[in-house]
Amino acid sequence: MVIRRPSGNVLLAIKTFYPRGAYRLPTGGIRHGERILDALLRETSEETGLETVVRRFLAHVTYRATDALSGPEPAAALFHTFAFLLDETGGTLGARDQSERIEEFTEVDPARLVEVAERLERVTSAPSADIGGDWADWGRFRAVVHRVVHEALAPPL
Repeated sequence: MVIRRPSGNVLLAIKTFYPRGAYRLPTGGIRHGERILDALLRETSEETGLETVVRRFLAHVTYRATDALSGPEPAAALFHTFAFLLDETGGTLGARDQSERIEEFTEVDPARLVEVAERLERVTSAPSADIGGDWADWGRFRAVVHRVVHEALAPPL
């Protein structure tokens, strides 16, 4: 979810168990049988407490295993990210779902999303039970959508 604040900046969040400085765009999950837009609005409310209006679809990113992991056959999709631009229209910023473990919010000019991606790509390698993997892999995975959203929001040449 790419939530544009009244300032024109976009919202970033960090969870209590993330590596220090690993702020990122808020995300959420889609429940079985749930429509994507319904999940977007539910997750936005749960994670931020903000009222929003969906402005436009920005991107669909499909993640696949690398060739070394998938063998000679094309790899099946492992994960999908759908990015939508939302404008904040009201509410009070704060997670309504405490199980999300959101520690803090900040905001950044959309032009600086590449810097956010670069910071995520530099997350130090360390195993984590919270994510079921390595923090460096997580950082590289999460960086992708920040780069894609930056491109989608960049003014036309």
